[in-house]
Formats: sequence, structure tokens, C-alpha cells
Amino acid sequence: MTTAKPARAPEVVAATLRRRILSGELAPGDSLPPEAELVSQLGVSRETVRLALRLLAAEGLTRTSQGRAGVRIRHPEPERVARSLVQLLTLTGATWGDLLAFRKMLEPAAAAHVAEHASPAERAAIAEVAERGIAPDGAGYHEFHELVVRASGNPILTTVLAAVEQAVRWAAAEQDITQYDREEAARSHRAIASAITAGDARKAEHRMRQHLEAALQHVEASGLLGAPMIPPSRWRGDNTDLPWR
Repeated sequence: MTTAKPARAPEVVAATLRRRILSGELAPGDSLPPEAELVSQLGVSRETVRLALRLLAAEGLTRTSQGRAGVRIRHPEPERVARSLVQLLTLTGATWGDLLAFRKMLEPAAAAHVAEHASPAERAAIAEVAERGIAPDGAGYHEFHELVVRASGNPILTTVLAAVEQAVRWAAAEQDITQYDREEAARSHRAIASAITAGDARKAEHRMRQHLEAALQHVEASGLLGAPMIPPSRWRGDNTDLPWR
């Protein structure tokens, strides 16, 4: 039987402050007490406090402001979730086929929910992005899916799929997306948006499923269905396009 290592002082202090943040005692925008006050409150050294604050900053729970505000509480940004997801997708060897199977399980149902429950402003935003089409760099494609998911109002779905979408945005940067493929996807977006605007849940779900089926066929025709989304080779060398290097 192995014995767990005792936590280091900075980790104990970070855990104490983390609990205060996650419990809601400290809200985003609030300032932590000054360093000297934390040293006095917690009975630790100044260096321990500094290391603990670095741990919280690395987790995206705090940020340092200029002036008298000092260290402020914040919520982690979606990019931080996407970063962890990209690393996990690399290490697990998740394929493009895995990605599309995952999306087909969730996004058609999300589109149906949005058709029934989205606000007029959300419907208008979805329709506007769909009408704008998809640019050669993929702009418009990711924004459309992010808007639909956000309009679902489900924080778990929104967080997970937003992170997935950002991972896809990076992983797909080197894929050969033709003008025909972009136009076909844009037509699908407009059909989905039309169903959402009309409040037709059944049609929105059907159109989203068709859209993802078309993406699956494109990936399969490209020979990428069983290929890793983010192969380890993408991290080799001095590639400056890699995220968070």
C-alpha cells in the first residue's frame, strides 16, 4: 500500500483559495486580499503565497491587474478547456470518425431544442451568420455551430462543444476544404437556420443530421475517417502554428 505524498504548502494555500472561489465566496471581479494580508491570514511565507497564486493563475482562476486592484478573480476561458482537450485528443488518438460520431449524438438534438426555445435575438444571430456563408479560412462555419450550441442554454453542452469546436478549428487548418464543400456546408447552415427561425424542431434536427452526414462523407472520401484528428507529429519541430506552444 502506497502512502500519498503530503501536499506542499503552496498547494494547500491554493486549495484554500480555490475553495473560496468555487464556493462563490469570491466572485469574478473580486480582488484577493493584498499579499501581506494573505500571509498574515494563512500563517505562511510570502513566497508560499506567491507560488499559490501562480497555481491559481495557471488554472485561469485569477489574473493580476495593474494598480491597486492586485489579483482579481476570474472564470477560466473556453480556450483553456480547448487546450486540455487538444492535448487529450492527441494522446488518445481520437479520429475524425470519432469526432463526427460524437457530434451526431449531440448537435441534432441541440438544434431541435434551439428551434423550440431560442430567443428572437438568438434566432436572428444564427440566421445572419448562416446567410453570410463560409470564408476560405473557415470563418462562418465554426461561428454558426458555436451560436447554435450557445443558444441551447445548456452550460455543459455549451462548454464541451465550444471546446470541441476550437479544437476542430485548429485541427482542420491543414485540411483541403474546396469551394464546393464550403458552399454545400453554407447551404446546409441556411436550411438549419431557416428551420430554427420557423421554430420547426423536427426539421432543424433533420437538417443538422444531414449536415453532419455530409461532413462524414467528405471525411470518408478524403481517407481521413480513421486518421487521428491531431496526430503527435503535429507537435514536432518548430511549427509556429501550434497552439499554446
